[in-house]
Amino acid sequence: MDSSTDKSPQPAGAQVRKTPWRRWVTAGAAIVAIFVVAGLIGSVVRAHKQTQLAPPAGTTGESALAVPEWGHAAVTLTVYEDMRDPATLSFENTYGATLRQLVASGAANVLYRETTGVDTTQGGSGSLQAGNALGCALDAKKFADFRAVLLNHQPAESDDAFASKGHLITLAKKVKGLDTDVFRACVDNGDHKVWVQDSTKLFSAANLGAVPVLQMQVDATDTNSAGAQTILSSTQSLTPKQLQDRVLAAAVAATPTSADLPSISVTNGATATPQAALTPSTSPTASATPSAKDGAKDKKKPTATVSPSASATH
Repeated sequence: MDSSTDKSPQPAGAQVRKTPWRRWVTAGAAIVAIFVVAGLIGSVVRAHKQTQLAPPAGTTGESALAVPEWGHAAVTLTVYEDMRDPATLSFENTYGATLRQLVASGAANVLYRETTGVDTTQGGSGSLQAGNALGCALDAKKFADFRAVLLNHQPAESDDAFASKGHLITLAKKVKGLDTDVFRACVDNGDHKVWVQDSTKLFSAANLGAVPVLQMQVDATDTNSAGAQTILSSTQSLTPKQLQDRVLAAAVAATPTSADLPSISVTNGATATPQAALTPSTSPTASATPSAKDGAKDKKKPTATVSPSASATH
């Protein structure tokens, strides 16, 4: 009989000898498949982490922690702020228009740095979540518009409303073109929370006190914090006109010819020329903006008059 067609039962030992080899082949294939899948998952996770750790598009300065509004000037102003802090709202209502005028005229650049001090003093995560959402808005070139919306809808300091991602996404609907799948995913995933946390750590390490803080640096090519001079803080105050004069004086000193600097129309209707700014008033007045410390104690929420900067990236 042809052994190839022999279907008689095989000895038990023959089957036993074949089984381990087949099992090893099957197990080996399964292990390879597991490693392939694990590798794919790992690459996806790494790519997602890199996206999360990356700063928002368009940031600048030390570790890309600042949001710029470029005036293409020799003077750079840095604003440290907290979207949950009523003192930040008071600062914006007092100095926001002046800063926008300085940027629009080309006299100064303004950088914004987000911090989370109120989360520490009041508890919660509204400062962090709002800062993250601002980073997501910056990705969409809507930072200035969304910042204005957040300040105009700032809750009471003890109310952690900004901790709600859904609330932040609802507020984003007030900015044309911001409420997209990409923005919502960025907010939900907290893609720029590390960016806000890093900014807060550096601010705390600098011992600048409570926000808001405004620093000035006269070097258009260097937006790092080293060498910056604090000109507004909880212990230093200026009127908007004094702030404007001081910035213009610095701009004149850093500019070869004062004719390169435009005149700026101020809120009281006067026009400050670069020549007049050479002798700025430096004495603070009692009418200057409330300090961050005083603002935190103020139980009455300031009236918001925030408007987005026309020069910001949209």
